[in-house]
Amino acid sequence: MDDCGGRIQAIVGDARNKGAYKSALRLTIGFFFDYVTNNRSLFRFIARERTGGNQKIREKIRESMKAIATELAKDMRMPKMIPDADIQFASELIVSICFQMASDFLDLATDAHSEMRKLKLQTIKQVRLVFIGTIRGRKRR
Repeated sequence: MDDCGGRIQAIVGDARNKGAYKSALRLTIGFFFDYVTNNRSLFRFIARERTGGNQKIREKIRESMKAIATELAKDMRMPKMIPDADIQFASELIVSICFQMASDFLDLATDAHSEMRKLKLQTIKQVRLVFIGTIRGRKRR
């Protein structure tokens, strides 16, 4: 889990360093699913153990997902627009969405490229909705 969490944190950081936020989202999701594709057995293990199995493993998965979310929150920080607690909450939701979509992704046949593309686009849309909701929620306060 440490290796996986560290690698995903690096993916998020790499996307941040590569450019604009809109393209960074697409890049990050693309890199994430490439990592899932190349580590199918690891993500099957995470999907299975995230809600079942050994308590220590579940805790480690939660810790790693929280660390990934903290890395992602760095990208979401805008000058005093949104409180840090809201940003952290939104980033944790995004990480949860991505890991759930990774489980769905693993259920697709390895040659189901059209379905994979649709799932990636659906993930991007869900993540964008979290961003939009976070920003709009702040404006209503």
